Amino acid sequence: MNTVDELVESLTPDMVNELKRAIELGKFPDNRAVSDQQRELMIEATILYDALKLPEEERTGFIHRKKQASGVLNVVPNIIPSKDTGND
Repeated sequence: MNTVDELVESLTPDMVNELKRAIELGKFPDNRAVSDQQRELMIEATILYDALKLPEEERTGFIHRKKQASGVLNVVPNIIPSKDTGND
């Protein structure tokens, strides 16, 4: 394997799930810690895998937004208040 694309093509769904779990927990199944560099590479690989192999609505981070009759996406309200909105 010479490229990231070749690596991603060789991944199985189970392997990707294990990568996602390691990213989430910050450690591998054998309890070794995931380094920052490993985490970045695993995130890149899982995002690329999802983009190549899964329909859009099944990808990590997908947010379903309904379209209005005009075809324009509805605006998602800001449900997380920020400091500058006076919600202190």
